[in-house]
Amino acid sequence: MSRVILFGGGLQSLSISRGLKDYNHYVINVADRQAVGKYGKFVDDFIPVELNNLTPNAFARIIKETTTDVVIPMEDEYAEWLSLNKEAIEGISDAKLAVVEHSLFKRVINKCHLLSECKKSGIPHPKTESLHIDKIHEIADNLCFPVLIKPDVSNGSRGIVRVDTSGELIAKAPEIISAYGSCTVQEFIEQSHYYNVMLYRYKDGSWGHYVVTKITRYYPVKGGSSSFCTTIDGGDIIKPCMKLLEVLGWTGFADFDVLEKGEGDYRIIEINPRVPASVHAAYVSGVNYGEMIVADMIENRAIDNIYETGKHLRFLGLDIAWFLASPNRFKSSPSWFKFLGKNIYYQEGGIKDLRAMLYSIYVGVKKQLSPSFRKSKSGMN
Repeated sequence: MSRVILFGGGLQSLSISRGLKDYNHYVINVADRQAVGKYGKFVDDFIPVELNNLTPNAFARIIKETTTDVVIPMEDEYAEWLSLNKEAIEGISDAKLAVVEHSLFKRVINKCHLLSECKKSGIPHPKTESLHIDKIHEIADNLCFPVLIKPDVSNGSRGIVRVDTSGELIAKAPEIISAYGSCTVQEFIEQSHYYNVMLYRYKDGSWGHYVVTKITRYYPVKGGSSSFCTTIDGGDIIKPCMKLLEVLGWTGFADFDVLEKGEGDYRIIEINPRVPASVHAAYVSGVNYGEMIVADMIENRAIDNIYETGKHLRFLGLDIAWFLASPNRFKSSPSWFKFLGKNIYYQEGGIKDLRAMLYSIYVGVKKQLSPSFRKSKSGMN
Protein backbone atom coordinates (compact mmCIF):
# COMPACT_ATOMS: atom_id res chain seq x y z
CA MET A 1 0.00 0.00 0.00
CA SER A 2 1.26 3.48 -0.91
CA ARG A 3 0.16 6.89 0.23
CA VAL A 4 -0.83 9.07 -2.71
CA ILE A 5 -1.60 12.78 -2.99
CA LEU A 6 -3.97 13.74 -5.77
CA PHE A 7 -2.98 17.36 -6.34
CA GLY A 8 -6.09 19.20 -7.48
CA GLY A 9 -9.69 18.22 -6.89
CA GLY A 10 -11.31 18.13 -10.33
CA LEU A 11 -13.55 15.34 -11.60
CA GLN A 12 -10.53 13.21 -12.50
CA SER A 13 -9.72 12.93 -8.79
CA LEU A 14 -12.97 10.99 -8.25
CA SER A 15 -12.06 8.26 -10.73
CA ILE A 16 -8.35 8.10 -9.91
CA SER A 17 -9.09 7.82 -6.16
CA ARG A 18 -11.54 5.01 -6.86
CA GLY A 19 -8.94 3.13 -8.90
CA LEU A 20 -6.31 3.61 -6.20
CA LYS A 21 -8.64 2.28 -3.51
CA ASP A 22 -9.03 -0.90 -5.58
CA TYR A 23 -5.40 -1.54 -4.59
CA ASN A 24 -5.83 -0.33 -0.97
CA HIS A 25 -3.72 2.79 -1.38
CA TYR A 26 -4.28 5.67 1.04
CA VAL A 27 -5.60 8.65 -0.94
CA ILE A 28 -5.13 12.28 0.07
CA ASN A 29 -6.68 15.08 -1.98
CA VAL A 30 -4.88 18.42 -1.77
CA ALA A 31 -6.91 21.12 -3.49
CA ASP A 32 -8.90 24.31 -2.97
CA ARG A 33 -11.83 24.27 -0.56
CA GLN A 34 -14.43 24.28 -3.35
CA ALA A 35 -13.01 21.22 -5.14
CA VAL A 36 -15.37 18.37 -5.98
CA GLY A 37 -12.68 15.97 -4.73
CA LYS A 38 -13.52 17.12 -1.19
CA TYR A 39 -16.77 15.17 -1.48
CA GLY A 40 -15.30 12.04 -3.08
CA LYS A 41 -16.27 8.77 -1.37
CA PHE A 42 -12.90 7.17 -2.14
CA VAL A 43 -10.73 9.97 -0.70
CA ASP A 44 -9.31 9.20 2.76
CA ASP A 45 -8.21 12.72 3.63
CA PHE A 46 -8.76 16.19 2.18
CA ILE A 47 -6.29 19.03 2.76
CA PRO A 48 -7.34 22.50 1.55
CA VAL A 49 -4.74 24.79 -0.03
CA GLU A 50 -4.71 28.04 -1.98
CA LEU A 51 -2.50 27.36 -4.98
CA ASN A 52 -1.64 31.04 -5.47
CA ASN A 53 -0.16 31.17 -1.96
CA LEU A 54 1.41 27.71 -1.88
CA THR A 55 5.21 27.47 -1.72
CA PRO A 56 7.43 24.45 -2.45
CA ASN A 57 8.45 24.35 1.22
CA ALA A 58 4.83 24.35 2.38
CA PHE A 59 3.93 21.57 -0.03
CA ALA A 60 6.99 19.57 1.03
CA ARG A 61 5.74 19.85 4.62
CA ILE A 62 2.38 18.42 3.56
CA ILE A 63 4.21 15.54 1.87
CA LYS A 64 6.27 14.89 4.99
CA GLU A 65 3.36 15.15 7.44
CA THR A 66 1.23 12.76 5.37
CA THR A 67 4.20 10.44 4.63
CA THR A 68 3.24 10.59 0.96
CA ASP A 69 4.96 8.33 -1.58
CA VAL A 70 3.58 9.67 -4.88
CA VAL A 71 2.01 12.96 -6.00
CA ILE A 72 -0.22 12.90 -9.09
CA PRO A 73 -1.46 16.24 -10.49
CA MET A 74 -5.12 16.39 -11.55
CA GLU A 75 -5.90 19.78 -13.08
CA ASP A 76 -4.00 22.07 -15.46
CA GLU A 77 -2.96 24.75 -12.98
CA TYR A 78 -1.90 22.16 -10.39
CA ALA A 79 0.10 20.22 -12.98
CA GLU A 80 1.88 23.38 -14.13
CA TRP A 81 2.67 24.47 -10.55
CA LEU A 82 4.01 21.01 -9.69
CA SER A 83 6.12 20.89 -12.86
CA LEU A 84 7.51 24.38 -12.21
CA ASN A 85 8.47 23.42 -8.65
CA LYS A 86 9.38 19.78 -9.31
CA GLU A 87 13.13 20.15 -8.78
CA ALA A 88 12.74 22.17 -5.56
CA ILE A 89 10.18 19.79 -4.02
CA GLU A 90 12.09 16.65 -4.93
CA GLY A 91 15.18 18.20 -3.35
CA ILE A 92 13.48 18.53 0.06
CA SER A 93 11.10 15.54 0.10
CA ASP A 94 11.14 11.82 -0.63
CA ALA A 95 7.94 11.68 -2.71
CA LYS A 96 7.87 10.83 -6.41
CA LEU A 97 6.20 13.53 -8.49
CA ALA A 98 4.27 12.19 -11.50
CA VAL A 99 4.91 15.19 -13.74
CA VAL A 100 7.51 16.01 -16.38
CA GLU A 101 10.20 18.65 -15.91
CA HIS A 102 9.06 22.19 -16.65
CA SER A 103 11.09 22.69 -19.82
CA LEU A 104 9.18 19.82 -21.46
CA PHE A 105 5.90 20.84 -19.85
CA LYS A 106 6.14 24.30 -21.42
CA ARG A 107 6.79 22.79 -24.85
CA VAL A 108 3.57 20.78 -24.83
CA ILE A 109 1.09 23.19 -23.22
CA ASN A 110 1.92 25.80 -25.86
CA LYS A 111 -0.14 24.55 -28.80
CA CYS A 112 1.85 26.50 -31.36
CA HIS A 113 5.17 25.06 -30.14
CA LEU A 114 3.72 21.55 -29.96
CA LEU A 115 2.35 21.61 -33.49
CA SER A 116 5.63 23.05 -34.74
CA GLU A 117 7.25 19.96 -33.23
CA CYS A 118 4.74 17.81 -35.12
CA LYS A 119 5.54 19.61 -38.37
CA LYS A 120 9.28 19.17 -37.87
CA SER A 121 8.83 15.43 -37.19
CA GLY A 122 6.31 14.73 -39.95
CA ILE A 123 3.48 13.96 -37.51
CA PRO A 124 -0.01 14.77 -38.87
CA HIS A 125 -1.63 17.90 -37.43
CA PRO A 126 -3.91 20.72 -38.66
CA LYS A 127 -2.27 23.53 -40.62
CA THR A 128 -1.34 26.14 -38.04
CA GLU A 129 0.59 29.40 -37.94
CA SER A 130 1.29 32.10 -35.39
CA LEU A 131 -1.03 35.08 -35.40
CA HIS A 132 0.82 38.40 -35.23
CA ILE A 133 -1.20 41.60 -35.04
CA ASP A 134 1.37 43.60 -37.02
CA LYS A 135 1.07 41.09 -39.90
CA ILE A 136 -2.61 40.32 -39.62
CA HIS A 137 -3.62 41.68 -43.04
CA GLU A 138 -0.87 39.71 -44.75
CA ILE A 139 -1.86 36.56 -42.82
CA ALA A 140 -5.55 37.05 -43.65
CA ASP A 141 -4.81 37.38 -47.37
CA ASN A 142 -3.11 33.96 -47.40
CA LEU A 143 -5.68 31.93 -45.46
CA CYS A 144 -8.36 29.57 -46.69
CA PHE A 145 -11.42 30.24 -44.54
CA PRO A 146 -12.99 29.21 -42.22
CA VAL A 147 -10.22 29.07 -39.62
CA LEU A 148 -9.97 28.94 -35.84
CA ILE A 149 -8.30 31.56 -33.69
CA LYS A 150 -6.78 29.58 -30.81
CA PRO A 151 -4.91 30.83 -27.74
CA ASP A 152 -1.52 29.14 -27.50
CA VAL A 153 -2.18 28.28 -23.85
CA SER A 154 -5.75 27.61 -22.69
CA ASN A 155 -8.00 24.74 -21.67
CA GLY A 156 -11.59 23.64 -22.14
CA SER A 157 -11.93 25.47 -25.50
CA ARG A 158 -11.70 28.87 -23.80
CA GLY A 159 -11.00 31.67 -26.21
CA ILE A 160 -11.31 29.54 -29.37
CA VAL A 161 -13.28 31.36 -32.07
CA ARG A 162 -14.23 30.30 -35.58
CA VAL A 163 -13.98 33.06 -38.18
CA ASP A 164 -15.30 32.77 -41.73
CA THR A 165 -13.81 35.82 -43.44
CA SER A 166 -10.67 37.93 -43.39
CA GLY A 167 -12.74 40.82 -42.02
CA GLU A 168 -13.86 38.70 -39.06
CA LEU A 169 -10.27 37.66 -38.37
CA ILE A 170 -9.02 41.25 -38.42
CA ALA A 171 -11.88 42.40 -36.18
CA LYS A 172 -11.78 39.62 -33.58
CA ALA A 173 -8.10 38.74 -33.26
CA PRO A 174 -6.99 41.79 -31.21
CA GLU A 175 -9.61 41.16 -28.50
CA ILE A 176 -8.72 37.46 -28.20
CA ILE A 177 -4.99 38.16 -28.07
CA SER A 178 -5.60 40.85 -25.44
CA ALA A 179 -7.59 38.42 -23.29
CA TYR A 180 -5.54 35.23 -23.72
CA GLY A 181 -2.08 36.17 -24.94
CA SER A 182 -0.34 34.77 -28.02
CA CYS A 183 -2.57 32.93 -30.51
CA THR A 184 -2.46 30.88 -33.68
CA VAL A 185 -4.76 30.50 -36.66
CA GLN A 186 -5.60 26.91 -37.49
CA GLU A 187 -7.47 25.30 -40.35
CA PHE A 188 -11.05 24.40 -39.46
CA ILE A 189 -11.71 20.72 -40.14
CA GLU A 190 -15.35 20.33 -41.14
CA GLN A 191 -17.46 17.24 -40.31
CA SER A 192 -14.59 15.59 -38.47
CA HIS A 193 -14.57 12.82 -35.90
CA TYR A 194 -13.09 13.84 -32.59
CA TYR A 195 -11.12 11.46 -30.36
CA ASN A 196 -9.39 11.46 -27.00
CA VAL A 197 -6.31 9.26 -26.59
CA MET A 198 -4.88 8.30 -23.19
CA LEU A 199 -1.39 6.80 -23.12
CA TYR A 200 1.14 5.82 -20.49
CA ARG A 201 4.82 5.39 -21.27
CA TYR A 202 6.80 3.66 -18.53
CA LYS A 203 10.19 4.92 -17.43
CA ASP A 204 11.89 2.13 -19.41
CA GLY A 205 10.19 3.31 -22.61
CA SER A 206 7.61 0.51 -22.79
CA TRP A 207 3.89 1.23 -23.08
CA GLY A 208 0.97 0.75 -20.73
CA HIS A 209 -2.43 0.05 -22.25
CA TYR A 210 -3.91 2.85 -24.33
CA VAL A 211 -7.52 4.02 -24.16
CA VAL A 212 -9.29 5.80 -27.04
CA THR A 213 -12.68 7.46 -26.78
CA LYS A 214 -14.78 8.65 -29.68
CA ILE A 215 -16.52 11.84 -28.67
CA THR A 216 -20.04 12.17 -30.04
CA ARG A 217 -21.27 15.12 -27.98
CA TYR A 218 -19.15 17.99 -26.73
CA TYR A 219 -19.56 21.50 -25.41
CA PRO A 220 -19.14 24.00 -26.98
CA VAL A 221 -21.07 22.19 -29.70
CA LYS A 222 -18.60 22.92 -32.54
CA GLY A 223 -15.64 21.51 -30.64
CA GLY A 224 -14.99 21.47 -26.92
CA SER A 225 -14.87 19.16 -23.91
CA SER A 226 -16.52 15.76 -24.11
CA SER A 227 -20.03 15.44 -22.70
CA PHE A 228 -20.62 11.96 -24.16
CA CYS A 229 -18.00 9.54 -25.45
CA THR A 230 -17.49 5.82 -26.11
CA THR A 231 -14.35 3.72 -25.73
CA ILE A 232 -13.18 2.17 -29.01
CA ASP A 233 -10.24 0.07 -30.21
CA GLY A 234 -8.52 2.90 -32.08
CA GLY A 235 -5.22 1.13 -32.76
CA ASP A 236 -4.40 3.35 -35.76
CA ILE A 237 -5.30 6.54 -33.90
CA ILE A 238 -2.61 6.03 -31.26
CA LYS A 239 0.29 5.66 -33.71
CA PRO A 240 1.03 9.37 -34.29
CA CYS A 241 0.56 9.99 -30.53
CA MET A 242 3.13 7.34 -29.64
CA LYS A 243 5.55 8.74 -32.20
CA LEU A 244 5.22 12.25 -30.75
CA LEU A 245 5.90 11.06 -27.20
CA GLU A 246 9.01 9.24 -28.43
CA VAL A 247 10.18 12.39 -30.25
CA LEU A 248 9.65 14.45 -27.09
CA GLY A 249 11.33 11.87 -24.85
CA TRP A 250 8.17 11.84 -22.77
CA THR A 251 7.54 9.31 -20.01
CA GLY A 252 4.46 9.08 -17.81
CA PHE A 253 0.83 9.83 -18.59
CA ALA A 254 -0.29 11.90 -21.58
CA ASP A 255 -3.72 12.81 -22.91
CA PHE A 256 -4.24 13.74 -26.58
CA ASP A 257 -7.00 15.43 -28.57
CA VAL A 258 -7.09 14.04 -32.12
CA LEU A 259 -9.25 14.95 -35.13
CA GLU A 260 -9.96 12.74 -38.14
CA LYS A 261 -9.89 14.95 -41.25
CA GLY A 262 -10.76 12.13 -43.61
CA GLU A 263 -11.03 8.38 -43.23
CA GLY A 264 -7.87 7.25 -41.47
CA ASP A 265 -6.31 10.75 -41.54
CA TYR A 266 -5.74 11.37 -37.83
CA ARG A 267 -4.34 14.74 -36.76
CA ILE A 268 -3.04 15.68 -33.33
CA ILE A 269 -4.55 18.87 -31.92
CA GLU A 270 -2.92 19.04 -28.50
CA ILE A 271 -1.49 17.20 -25.51
CA ASN A 272 -2.84 17.68 -22.00
CA PRO A 273 0.07 16.85 -19.66
CA ARG A 274 -2.16 15.65 -16.83
CA VAL A 275 -4.95 13.18 -16.18
CA PRO A 276 -8.17 14.33 -17.95
CA ALA A 277 -11.62 14.57 -16.38
CA SER A 278 -12.74 11.81 -18.77
CA VAL A 279 -10.24 9.31 -17.30
CA HIS A 280 -13.25 7.48 -15.85
CA ALA A 281 -13.79 6.10 -19.37
CA ALA A 282 -10.50 4.24 -18.93
CA TYR A 283 -11.41 2.96 -15.47
CA VAL A 284 -14.81 1.56 -16.48
CA SER A 285 -13.13 -0.04 -19.52
CA GLY A 286 -10.64 -1.92 -17.34
CA VAL A 287 -7.58 0.36 -17.49
CA ASN A 288 -6.49 1.72 -14.11
CA TYR A 289 -4.15 4.65 -14.76
CA GLY A 290 -3.88 5.56 -11.08
CA GLU A 291 -2.39 2.18 -10.21
CA MET A 292 -0.29 2.24 -13.39
CA ILE A 293 1.33 5.52 -12.29
CA VAL A 294 1.97 4.37 -8.70
CA ALA A 295 3.36 0.96 -9.73
CA ASP A 296 5.76 2.61 -12.18
CA MET A 297 6.87 5.39 -9.85
CA ILE A 298 7.35 3.22 -6.74
CA GLU A 299 8.25 -0.26 -8.03
CA ASN A 300 9.27 0.23 -11.68
CA ARG A 301 6.53 -2.31 -12.33
CA ALA A 302 4.08 -2.61 -15.22
CA ILE A 303 0.51 -3.74 -14.53
CA ASP A 304 -1.77 -5.85 -16.65
CA ASN A 305 -5.12 -4.48 -17.84
CA ILE A 306 -7.90 -5.99 -19.92
CA TYR A 307 -9.34 -3.22 -22.08
CA GLU A 308 -13.05 -3.54 -22.87
CA THR A 309 -14.47 -1.19 -25.50
CA GLY A 310 -18.05 -0.04 -25.97
CA LYS A 311 -18.33 1.75 -22.62
CA HIS A 312 -20.23 5.07 -22.73
CA LEU A 313 -19.13 7.91 -20.47
CA ARG A 314 -21.50 10.82 -19.91
CA PHE A 315 -20.59 14.13 -18.28
CA LEU A 316 -24.13 15.02 -17.22
CA GLY A 317 -23.47 18.61 -16.19
CA LEU A 318 -21.84 19.43 -19.52
CA ASP A 319 -24.37 17.32 -21.44
CA ILE A 320 -27.12 19.57 -20.12
CA ALA A 321 -25.25 22.56 -21.57
CA TRP A 322 -24.91 20.64 -24.87
CA PHE A 323 -28.66 19.97 -24.91
CA LEU A 324 -29.49 23.64 -24.43
CA ALA A 325 -27.05 24.78 -27.15
CA SER A 326 -27.30 22.08 -29.83
CA PRO A 327 -29.79 22.12 -32.73
CA ASN A 328 -29.45 18.31 -32.76
CA ARG A 329 -30.71 17.85 -29.21
CA PHE A 330 -33.50 15.51 -30.31
CA LYS A 331 -31.48 13.69 -32.97
CA SER A 332 -28.39 12.49 -31.13
CA SER A 333 -27.45 8.81 -30.98
CA PRO A 334 -27.54 7.38 -28.37
CA SER A 335 -30.51 9.50 -27.36
CA TRP A 336 -29.82 12.31 -24.92
CA PHE A 337 -32.77 11.01 -22.90
CA LYS A 338 -31.19 7.58 -22.31
CA PHE A 339 -29.90 7.91 -18.75
CA LEU A 340 -29.51 4.27 -17.75
CA GLY A 341 -28.06 1.20 -19.42
CA LYS A 342 -25.58 -1.61 -18.95
CA ASN A 343 -22.65 0.31 -20.43
CA ILE A 344 -23.57 3.89 -19.46
CA TYR A 345 -21.40 5.52 -16.80
CA TYR A 346 -21.11 9.04 -15.41
CA GLN A 347 -17.98 11.15 -15.35
CA GLU A 348 -19.14 12.75 -12.09
CA GLY A 349 -18.98 9.39 -10.31
CA GLY A 350 -22.54 8.12 -10.59
CA ILE A 351 -24.44 6.47 -7.79
CA LYS A 352 -21.23 5.07 -6.21
CA ASP A 353 -20.02 8.63 -5.62
CA LEU A 354 -23.41 10.34 -5.37
CA ARG A 355 -22.51 13.24 -3.05
CA ALA A 356 -19.65 14.30 -5.32
CA MET A 357 -21.87 13.95 -8.39
CA LEU A 358 -24.59 16.19 -6.98
CA TYR A 359 -22.03 18.79 -5.95
CA SER A 360 -20.41 18.65 -9.39
CA ILE A 361 -23.74 19.24 -11.14
CA TYR A 362 -24.44 22.20 -8.84
CA VAL A 363 -21.02 23.74 -9.60
CA GLY A 364 -21.51 23.12 -13.33
CA VAL A 365 -24.89 24.86 -13.42
CA LYS A 366 -23.47 27.77 -11.42
CA LYS A 367 -20.59 28.06 -13.88
CA GLN A 368 -22.96 28.08 -16.87
CA LEU A 369 -24.82 31.00 -15.31
CA SER A 370 -21.61 33.05 -15.29
CA PRO A 371 -21.59 35.55 -18.21
CA SER A 372 -17.77 35.56 -18.36
CA PHE A 373 -17.63 31.75 -18.62
CA ARG A 374 -20.28 31.66 -21.36
CA LYS A 375 -18.45 34.38 -23.26
CA SER A 376 -15.18 32.40 -23.12
CA LYS A 377 -16.95 29.45 -24.77
CA SER A 378 -19.16 31.37 -27.20
CA GLY A 379 -16.75 31.26 -30.12
CA MET A 380 -17.49 27.54 -30.75
CA ASN A 381 -21.27 27.54 -30.16
